[in-house]
Amino acid sequence: MTKRTPIGLILCGGYSSRMGRDKGLLVTEGHSWVRKRYELLREFTDRCLISIRKEQRATYQKEDSSFEFVEDIFENQGPISGILSAHLSDRTADYLVIACDMPILDSTILVRLLEEYRKDSGKSAYAWRSQDCIEPFPAIYTSELLESTFKKWNSSSKIGSPSGILKEAKTKWIEFDSSSALENAFINYNTPNEIGIPSEVVV
Repeated sequence: MTKRTPIGLILCGGYSSRMGRDKGLLVTEGHSWVRKRYELLREFTDRCLISIRKEQRATYQKEDSSFEFVEDIFENQGPISGILSAHLSDRTADYLVIACDMPILDSTILVRLLEEYRKDSGKSAYAWRSQDCIEPFPAIYTSELLESTFKKWNSSSKIGSPSGILKEAKTKWIEFDSSSALENAFINYNTPNEIGIPSEVVV
């Protein structure tokens, strides 16, 4: 039997206003953040998409012409619109979604997600949470969940954040203690100071 495998999706379509430049193309330790996330996801998926806005395509193609892109077709709607845009490109696919601004993401988090995804096919999403917080990325969003979310979107129903969607869905939760070492792996970085780079260097 073929092993159940989602498509990887890296969210890079944000405006990065607090960082001062495109976070996906930010370089630390010699590699861009999108490249680091891409190489990590390729270890666990057969295919990996980069979610971008239309105007980002040229600069991301310069980063790597072999990247496969999916353009966000909804403007200024946050990360859920990037996920739904990917869903509309293949409505049968499940997606393992990560954000480009999580540079210390631990691969063991992805391993556990995929273990639960393959072991329990009856859920509509697979995600981590602590007592204090739902972690929307990385998480696996199934085609079933994304289709129902898109129908709500298309009918002008109120669509929540990815965290809210996971909270309302039939989600398989993987629990962790918020005081554990795993907590740092879910941090996303939004400003130069958070990653120890003076703001004048980020141009």
